[in-house]
Amino acid sequence: MGFMDKAKKMAEQAQAKLDEAQKQFNSGQAQGQHSGPVVEYDSHGRPIPQAAPEAAAPPHDDPLAGSEGPPPPVAEAPAAPPAPPSAPAAPPAPPVAGAPVEDRNNPSYAPPKLSSGDPLAG
Repeated sequence: MGFMDKAKKMAEQAQAKLDEAQKQFNSGQAQGQHSGPVVEYDSHGRPIPQAAPEAAAPPHDDPLAGSEGPPPPVAEAPAAPPAPPSAPAAPPAPPVAGAPVEDRNNPSYAPPKLSSGDPLAG
């Protein structure tokens, strides 16, 4: 038997073992499939809470079982709008003479030019 024949035989045996393990796994999943209640989800994928049947009856030792809940909170008056500023905003500063005007739609990413001297000389 050649090397390729041995490799092919081993691959077939491995595939048969995988198929058997998959069958066993699937049979275990089919048995435990209907173990709990069905969960429903809203349009955002959040689970919708289910009403529990024991939640309908209050416990026997609850002193507030027959009373109503706390009163609803009192709505506060809407806040007053903020006061307008007392002084108008200052206009933007005019450009410095001799400085290049930068296009707002096409900014330059070059570092600023040095005015004089070595910035690292301390």
